[in-house]
Amino acid sequence: MLKQDDASASEGFDFYSDNAAGVHPRILEALVACNRGFVPPYGMERFTRRIDSAFSDVFERACFVFPVPTGTAANGLALGALAPPHGLIFAHCNAHIVTTECGAPEFFTLGARLALLEGPHNKLAASTFESALHGHARRTVHQLLPAAVSLTQATERGTLYALEEIAAISGLAHAAGLKVHMDGARFANAMVSLDATPAEMSWKAGVDAVSFGATKNGTMNADAVVLFDAELAEKARFIHKRAGFLHSKMRFMSAQLLAYLEDGLWVANARAANANAERLAAALASVKGVELNDPVQANELFPRLPADFQRRLKSESIHLRDWPDAKGNLFRIVTSYCDGEARIGAFEKVCREFGGGEANATRSGE
Repeated sequence: MLKQDDASASEGFDFYSDNAAGVHPRILEALVACNRGFVPPYGMERFTRRIDSAFSDVFERACFVFPVPTGTAANGLALGALAPPHGLIFAHCNAHIVTTECGAPEFFTLGARLALLEGPHNKLAASTFESALHGHARRTVHQLLPAAVSLTQATERGTLYALEEIAAISGLAHAAGLKVHMDGARFANAMVSLDATPAEMSWKAGVDAVSFGATKNGTMNADAVVLFDAELAEKARFIHKRAGFLHSKMRFMSAQLLAYLEDGLWVANARAANANAERLAAALASVKGVELNDPVQANELFPRLPADFQRRLKSESIHLRDWPDAKGNLFRIVTSYCDGEARIGAFEKVCREFGGGEANATRSGE
């Protein structure tokens, strides 16, 4: 397993994002291997031709897969295939597609609108979604047409939808003629935490399209859109090209995704990242005055930290990301698959020395 922090220990450690983690050596090896020789461009080579079958094996049914360079690209492409320009897409008001993608869903759908819903810990409740559907029951040319609902798994607060919760929302959506999108930027982290299979957390629960994140979990610049319907895939195929995602040297993205899936690398990486988050949560439990704002269910933590503890972390060159919040003192901590012992151990040591080893942290919402 790659451990990237030890060489930079003198510069301190930051837990800003799993996007900051390096590329897994096996992914780099795959890139070097696919660089040999001349192959057909635009996805006509053997690497890209294997993508659909590789994902189909993992998801236990026929899949139509479109490699993309970013999560924003994945979400935009998926929603562009699910919603028309006159469509309405339901999402949590703090979802990544709402707050952090510069209107990409509207851009890729050529005008569909996001309908924003609320819910604790960045999760939509089935009852909230059902009420919203009732509020848009009138369907004439004077109103936007409800077209899709988007769920983030794991959510932007590191929380998870249970399989039953996904199925309940999907059931309501399909009964009303809507499609279901899953923003799976941390799909693997959520899946291993739930002890679920890819199929159970997607199409078996009613999901129509998955934005399959990999960059946060070991690839260099390769995510994917996974579709389970041939008609949706045919529509996505043209959007994929028109948006500029059909790279001439597509093999370099496809090779990453194949290596990511091979021998369960993606699952092992997610387990490692989640285990690191559990260690940090346990360490924070010894610090008086710390409150975990959201349940720790994947590889993100959102603690409220007392000022003196913030200063102590900073003095030890451990850097966290301030997170906007009305109450203040909220931080986001994200662990990765390649956090080494130096990084995790340094955080635990500060917590142990500052807190005296007693479990003091409170957990909000659990």
